[in-house]
Amino acid sequence: MSIFIYGLADPVTGDIRYIGKSIRPNERLTNHCNDHSSCHRTHWIQSLIAKGQRPQLVILQELPDGANWQAIEQQWIAKARSAGWALTNGTDGGDGVVNLCDEARAKMLKTWTGRKHKPESLVKIGAASRGRKKSEASKEVMRQKMRGRDVTWGSKLSRAVRKLTDEQVHEIRKLLASGEKNSVLAKRYGVHRTTITNIKMGYYYSDVPE
Repeated sequence: MSIFIYGLADPVTGDIRYIGKSIRPNERLTNHCNDHSSCHRTHWIQSLIAKGQRPQLVILQELPDGANWQAIEQQWIAKARSAGWALTNGTDGGDGVVNLCDEARAKMLKTWTGRKHKPESLVKIGAASRGRKKSEASKEVMRQKMRGRDVTWGSKLSRAVRKLTDEQVHEIRKLLASGEKNSVLAKRYGVHRTTITNIKMGYYYSDVPE
């Protein structure tokens, strides 16, 4: 799947006012037009829409899947600025987080805090994602990023979702050793009897010392 570096141009003057990246630029243009967040790009686009206009989509460069689009987008933005283009980009490009000023970060945080997708938006997102397949090149990039990564949050998450405390596990072990039935203990502690069986066999809560 190709990657596109695109520009949004003024429909009257033809001047490019924004540079971005997308694998579906036409869909991205629609998203831009429906965006009402507070930034220079959105204010410009909404001013056009108020006059019955919308930006013109210009494909600046097409890249193969897996290409280093971040660097190329940054190059386009840098060249445009050096040429005096009145860009509405708030960053230097490449994921939109390079050299982001404190004011822009604060605005982004305020804009997104507490925001939730509308039900119809969730349906559209689900429909767009359903059945989408990543290319082998994209899969390999993800494998390279994940290879060798030390997952440190697994044990913390496991303990956070446990139903039984360490003290309860100790009590259950003692009661099991005294001959108490699994079904009785399961009812007493509000868990499934399989949980009690797995505690007895050492499969569950094995990290809780005896």
